Amino acid sequence: MQILVISDLLGAMDRVKEMAQKCSQYSLDAVCFCGNIVNGQARQAEWSQAQRDDRTPNRNQVGILQEALEDLRQYRIFCQTLDSLGIPVLLVPGHLDAPEERFFLFMQQAAFLSDNIVLLHENVTRVEKFIFTGFGGEITPGDKEDYFLLKYPRQECIFGTRRMRFLNPPRIIIFHSPPISKLDLEDGQHRGAPFVNEIIDAVAPSFLFCGHVPTAWGMEKIGETLVVNPGALALGQYALVDTQEKSVQFLTL
Repeated sequence: MQILVISDLLGAMDRVKEMAQKCSQYSLDAVCFCGNIVNGQARQAEWSQAQRDDRTPNRNQVGILQEALEDLRQYRIFCQTLDSLGIPVLLVPGHLDAPEERFFLFMQQAAFLSDNIVLLHENVTRVEKFIFTGFGGEITPGDKEDYFLLKYPRQECIFGTRRMRFLNPPRIIIFHSPPISKLDLEDGQHRGAPFVNEIIDAVAPSFLFCGHVPTAWGMEKIGETLVVNPGALALGQYALVDTQEKSVQFLTL
């Protein structure tokens, strides 16, 4: 099985169109997207400033309201472009794909209208012999946030991933957050989630795809699991995974 693994588009719609054109060169069976279709610049800036000021972030800023329309436009382009490939597109949200309600309402509608788009967050599907499941957003030791960013605390992750342990192998899991590994390092600091390591230990999927830290693109074997961080599609980075050969190519547009 040949899988295109991509992540962190960050609003660069020209890149997803370029990627779709490039796909004609490969015999792909599926696309896996690890989150961050949009960049959420206004929301992220207000959230960060509010944290520094120790205040409640303001949802009604003009930039945030304008960003909502742009988000919907980008979600539409993303889905239409990848749907045109005619193969399963399995995706989870990134921490920037907020608010939660906007993302999930749009993607549920997109999945209803397309046989190819599959929202994999807390969901399960089969493609060929593999069982796919996933969990998106940033897994955080802090409190939940689902408007300015998607941050899920440990307890919600435990509940949201509870079915993973019951799925028959072979399994492939998509997270947005990477495990603690060389694939989560940014400026020498770990930005991953220990919870993902726990899932790897408990479930032992054949493959785990993740994003969130595009500077750490690459692969690492953790136990029996091959973990792949495909980098940022915004930078033209992507990965091709051959499940039979258990090989990965890291490429650039």
